[in-house]
Amino acid sequence: MPPAGLADVASPYELRPVPDGAGDRWESFVADHPAATVFHSRAWLAALRDAFAYDPASHLLYETGGTQPVGAIPAVSIPGLGGRTVVNPFCEYGFPLLAESVDPAPALRALAADVGPFGARVIKDAAWRGPEGYHAAGYGAVETGEVIRLDTDRSFEAVRSTSFTSEARRCVRSARDQGLTVRPGSVTEYYPLYLETMRRLGSPQFPESFFLDLAVELGDDLVVFVAEESSAGDAIAGGSHDSEPVGGVLALDFGGTRTIWSNASRIDAWDRHPNHLLYASAIRDACETDIQIVDFGRSRPGSGVHGFKREFGGQTSSLASFVIPPHRAGRASLAGYGKVAAVARRLAPAITNPAVGPRLKRYIHE
Repeated sequence: MPPAGLADVASPYELRPVPDGAGDRWESFVADHPAATVFHSRAWLAALRDAFAYDPASHLLYETGGTQPVGAIPAVSIPGLGGRTVVNPFCEYGFPLLAESVDPAPALRALAADVGPFGARVIKDAAWRGPEGYHAAGYGAVETGEVIRLDTDRSFEAVRSTSFTSEARRCVRSARDQGLTVRPGSVTEYYPLYLETMRRLGSPQFPESFFLDLAVELGDDLVVFVAEESSAGDAIAGGSHDSEPVGGVLALDFGGTRTIWSNASRIDAWDRHPNHLLYASAIRDACETDIQIVDFGRSRPGSGVHGFKREFGGQTSSLASFVIPPHRAGRASLAGYGKVAAVARRLAPAITNPAVGPRLKRYIHE
């Protein structure tokens, strides 16, 4: 709830829903905003809508009575036992895009108006952006991990020699020496690897339709790299297409940033380091194109995944979710996922059943 004494103050800002016919206005505002990510794009929101049938909850922010938007807030409304949660799901970033003239505290207070008596709004933000105004607006905060972002606005050799650790360089060499190569792939090649990984982790899977919808919406800005066993081939373009894939990454490109959004690999291939070769290949490709930053996505400090990502260098920033009303901050906590991980792995056959997993995923917004 808003801080005491502010609940009855007239807001200088108002929210307006984004009807189907106003998509161009949304897209124009997002395209012009320097902090926009792929998770603010119309393509991302359209794929969410088509794959999960969520109720749309994205809004444009206006000065009260104004005619030009001064903010864009991406979100969907997800039903739950304790009321609806308004959030941008399945991603690290869902923060409002605000014009420089906007005072963030009253703008953020305006977002609390549409959550309902039992609902909550969750806004995901990152230290690299310098979030502000949440506490003044009455939000609670929950730390959700860290993200590493690597500068790729330079040659790959410069990145490899100055950012990669010696262990990362060794593992990439070892992968190549053992006959692994990486080539561009497709969603249909990647999905079986992803599904096998989710079953190993005991985590509900996305439906393949979501990946396919993203591929349609993003076009060439959805990039898949596949690692496979081969005796020869270039690290990006080589390899035999008849070989069996042993790993893959799925990345989303937007505004000069490549986000490694999903990765998967076969456990029986780990001794050949496919994940190191995949990350190095995605980074090399970024250096050779117009990508200035590779974002490795969220991971938990101290975890093996976090340690792996740190081997490639880059700047580490904290991630947090801000929640209003603040007493519902638990809806943004990821602690519960770690507590049930061991049980979930034992239940993996049921949790990842094709008829069950995607249905469960719809209600798990992380």
